[in-house]
Amino acid sequence: MGAAGMVDAVRGVALALAILCTLVCCLRLYTRWTVVKTFGMDDYLVILALFFVDGYSALAYTFTYYGLGLHHQDVPSDDAVVWLKIYYASLCSTLIVSAIVKLSLATSIMRIFPQQHHIKLISRCFILLLTLFTISGVLALVFQCNPIRAFWDKTRTIGPIPDSGACFSAEKTLAINMYQGVLLFVFDIILLVLPIPTVWKLDIPARQRVLVLLLFGLGLVACAAALVRLVIVVYIQNTTDMPFITAPSLICTIVESALGLLTGSLPGLHQSSRVPNSRSSLSQSRSRAGARWAASHPHSATVYELGNNWRRKRGDGILKISEVHTSFHEYRDSMLARPESQERIVPGNVGSSGIYGLGGGKWGGVRVDVSSTPRY
Repeated sequence: MGAAGMVDAVRGVALALAILCTLVCCLRLYTRWTVVKTFGMDDYLVILALFFVDGYSALAYTFTYYGLGLHHQDVPSDDAVVWLKIYYASLCSTLIVSAIVKLSLATSIMRIFPQQHHIKLISRCFILLLTLFTISGVLALVFQCNPIRAFWDKTRTIGPIPDSGACFSAEKTLAINMYQGVLLFVFDIILLVLPIPTVWKLDIPARQRVLVLLLFGLGLVACAAALVRLVIVVYIQNTTDMPFITAPSLICTIVESALGLLTGSLPGLHQSSRVPNSRSSLSQSRSRAGARWAASHPHSATVYELGNNWRRKRGDGILKISEVHTSFHEYRDSMLARPESQERIVPGNVGSSGIYGLGGGKWGGVRVDVSSTPRY
């Protein structure tokens, strides 16, 4: 790919994924606010992650106007200092963007599977390790030169003596970048693999299994992008054409972060299709009226009424009225006591539940006995 093609690739990927992430995340947040009517910690982290992902994409887009994607001999000398400043900013912000996206995914997984204690434990340990790793990694990148401005200012003088400052050697820089790249890849794999055993046990239709596989496919692409970036980091140390070879590294970072954000936000969009219309509102009001009656008669048999007509079965001159016996209070108390996900998407019995945002599960906790009592 030539220099012009590389510049267009950076701009196209940055702009397209920024728009896509903004649309999907805004729709997710709208759904949570209007349909589910609750916000969790993962939703606030999604807002923060969207801000950083879009900001990083804007940084990469701006970077192309100062030489990113061009060969080093084509970068104007007046833009060299600005190029180094933006490159320094991108190095220091990469870990922050990646960490916030991963934190939002980890908190989402904990909310989706609230009764899976091993998932909670692993997720909390993951969050702790990720936080410590990010803080230490960012500090190492910020203070890789002393003073900091020595990273981009190679013309400093102390009196009449030129002084370019002291920066990490090429070997130390490579070691830090490799260490960070490997750990980021491992973190991606952990997030991808963590929910798989539980999801595999879900009793959901084949169509929804395909949707789940597509989501994991996005996660695999994000992991692949992290792996490609790791290879590029090694290659950067052996080239002098930094403006050109840095471009694919930034593309991989944008792809990894954006796909991670999309993977955590796409499942919740299914809830947006559950906005009630006028008919469903009417049926819900009738259902609520029946529920109130059942609540006031917990030990009596309730006769299910459709509209204003009783369901009757006639045969051999005998009128049979179908009676539905429901333990209403038992069901209500059990539902309120169970620490489920906020949308009640994954109940306690994972083996017969639906998956986050996809529905299709079987609900337990209701005892329904249908009997036919002969009436003359």
